[in-house]
Amino acid sequence: MLDPSAGDALLPPDVFPHLVWTVDMRGDVLWGNHAWHTYIRRRTHQGRLSFIDLLEPEDQHDLTVRLAGHAPFTLELRLRSGDNLVHWFRVHGQPQRSSPDGRSTWVLTGVDIDDLQAERQRSAQLQAIVDASASCVKILDLDSHLLWMNQGGMATMEIDDFDVCRNLLWLDFWEGDTRAVVEDAINRARGGEHVTFEAARTTFKGTPKWWEISITPLYNAEGRIDRLSAVSRDITASKAAQEAVAALDAFVAFSEIAGVSTDVLLLALHAVAVLRSTLGDVTVAYYTLHGDLWKAQVWSDDLAPEITAVLAAGIPVTAPSFAQALETAQPVFVAGWDADAQGVPRTEEYGAAAFSPCFVAGHAQGLLAMGTKKAGHLNEREQAVFRAVGRSLTLALERAEVAQRIIDQRTELAARTRALEGFAALTHDLTLHPEREVLLRRSMELVLSLVPTGYAVYYQRQGSCWCATAQVGDVGSADLQAAIENGFPFGQTPSLDNPWKTKEALFQDEYDHTTDVEASLVQHLRTIATLPVMVEGRVHGIFNVNLFESRTWSAADRAVLTSIAHSLGLAMDSAQGVIHLAEERRKLESANEELEAFAYSVSHDLRTPVRHIVGFAALLRKHLSAGVDDKAARYLTVIDEAAGRMNSLIDAMLDLSRTSRLPLRVTPVDLGILLDRVKLDLRPDLSGREVRWEVRPLPVVMGDPDMLLQVLENMLSNALKYTRNREVATIEVWAEERDREWVVFVRDNGAGFDPRYGEKLFGVFQRLHRQDEFEGVGVGLANVRRIIHRHGGKVTADGSPGQGATFSFTMPMP
Repeated sequence: MLDPSAGDALLPPDVFPHLVWTVDMRGDVLWGNHAWHTYIRRRTHQGRLSFIDLLEPEDQHDLTVRLAGHAPFTLELRLRSGDNLVHWFRVHGQPQRSSPDGRSTWVLTGVDIDDLQAERQRSAQLQAIVDASASCVKILDLDSHLLWMNQGGMATMEIDDFDVCRNLLWLDFWEGDTRAVVEDAINRARGGEHVTFEAARTTFKGTPKWWEISITPLYNAEGRIDRLSAVSRDITASKAAQEAVAALDAFVAFSEIAGVSTDVLLLALHAVAVLRSTLGDVTVAYYTLHGDLWKAQVWSDDLAPEITAVLAAGIPVTAPSFAQALETAQPVFVAGWDADAQGVPRTEEYGAAAFSPCFVAGHAQGLLAMGTKKAGHLNEREQAVFRAVGRSLTLALERAEVAQRIIDQRTELAARTRALEGFAALTHDLTLHPEREVLLRRSMELVLSLVPTGYAVYYQRQGSCWCATAQVGDVGSADLQAAIENGFPFGQTPSLDNPWKTKEALFQDEYDHTTDVEASLVQHLRTIATLPVMVEGRVHGIFNVNLFESRTWSAADRAVLTSIAHSLGLAMDSAQGVIHLAEERRKLESANEELEAFAYSVSHDLRTPVRHIVGFAALLRKHLSAGVDDKAARYLTVIDEAAGRMNSLIDAMLDLSRTSRLPLRVTPVDLGILLDRVKLDLRPDLSGREVRWEVRPLPVVMGDPDMLLQVLENMLSNALKYTRNREVATIEVWAEERDREWVVFVRDNGAGFDPRYGEKLFGVFQRLHRQDEFEGVGVGLANVRRIIHRHGGKVTADGSPGQGATFSFTMPMP
């Protein structure tokens, strides 16, 4: 071991602020200076101390290998202090002569490099960050040669090996107007400025991108600029978003305007304004197609008068860009505008142009065009905005088309409504005035209320002549009026002949004055329509409408006029039916009156002979008195009974006649109260009989109380009559509520009847039982049916022989 005092004398501790110590080849510490002992906090004479043990495990192997050799070395090692803290040291080893015991020794010096290592780590981290950055970071010399590029930038630029561009001039990667911008930025950076700009440039593999480029000067130790830093950040997505936002802004602005207008040229004018306000110094025009020419309809204020005259006069559809836009139905962008080649004179000052066709429902409705005086081409943003406004204009035109169709449909609907309202009035007139002349006049008045000034005539064929049978409105010419009154020849008047032959309406938007009559008579007519009116499947006449003003018969006009002509034919059919029905009703009422008068007269006239028969039979019985034998007495009894039946028949006929003649006095009627009254009136018929009444609640109905009392009397008296052979007669009365009506039932357990002859029960003088079985004249149920029919109801009967019968009648609910 070296003598520490000798070592201290050789290397005074205050001379070196760094650690100095000696070790043998195994790493055992032989001696250390003051700095060493301060760091280790242990003296060498305090026992064996291994320098290797003070190192981090990862560093121990390298030191062991170096100590075993004989060459000087320098290592960066992590050494643990007496405070158990680890610091980085740069350790230099120098071999010395062998020690007295023959072992080799080493003199080691250690410099604390913690700060250097931290700086290295920071630099490494910064380098990693730079390499990982997607921005392309480049170091240039002052001539713009490429000296270095980060890894992330190489990926962004799509460069696989930096050597392919090392030392190349970065300025040479730019072309056209952009090269001048880059050169200016480099020059300004050389002068000490920090310059930022945007430019478009493809990557090494040809991918088009937009870049935000920042060029910054780099200073050397002497403070002079000797390098440049150029950082290119990929802003393609951001640029696309900006362009999309710009396009969206333009779309929104235009949509707000388009939402309140359907005027095509006004919409085009607003589209022009949107492009001008969004893109600035551009010229815009909107064209519509006129035959073989595109004619400008609206344009921006900056367009020179001489150019305006050319564009308004029209550009041939064969002009290349116009033709391409029309053929492809897509926007067309033209770079390097050539006025002569494009066939648009006086536009030589423009450098680029764009064309967007506006197709609506498959047809080219217009063409939006834009030009710029800048040389080159329209940039991406300008193209995006132009596309957006072009689409917006097309959408606005489509909306205008739809809105116009809606307006037309509403107009048609309004016209149809007016026509329906008019025919509602016609229908009312039909009930009051079924005459055809009235219907024709009302129809023509209705048509003339829906169209401009004119007149209407209804023509009917009479032999070989078209004769006017109805007219509304002044024809505007005395000579024409005279011609109308004289009639037009059949077969020589196409406007009337064609609808007659084809049974189809003929609409003439522009009336041909030479076809029907002398042209001088109809020069003032502009538009006509002639429609056949069909009655019972045949052409009854021609409905002619003549207008003094030009008019295009719209779908609404045609529908309304066709509907009126059709409805007029139906009305005429109906009018004829109403006349016929009225005549039949009059005949029926007359026959009924005669029949009732006859029945009343007969019933009164029959009473006298019946009275005579009864009177003379009584006189004869008195005259013969005691001399009357049994046979004569029986004859006289038969005469009396027959006369009684005759009186019953006469009374029944009078009742039936009164039922038909008396007016209904409709009031609320409680059928339960009426039933109680009838039961009270029938009490004499119950003498000596056992009758069980089963009566459930009956409703209140609207009817004539006297007539309904007669109905219940007839039905209940029949029930009592036909149950008199039963030991216990059962009579049920109840009501059921059905769809908008009450049904009242009367059921008994009497003789019943054959259901095959049920309908005969309600006929006058119809009976299903012999007189000797059950008395009666066969008028009561006929009277019941007549009364119920007058109340809007019906009667039914159901039964079986020996099983009883069920009679019912209905009464409408109020």
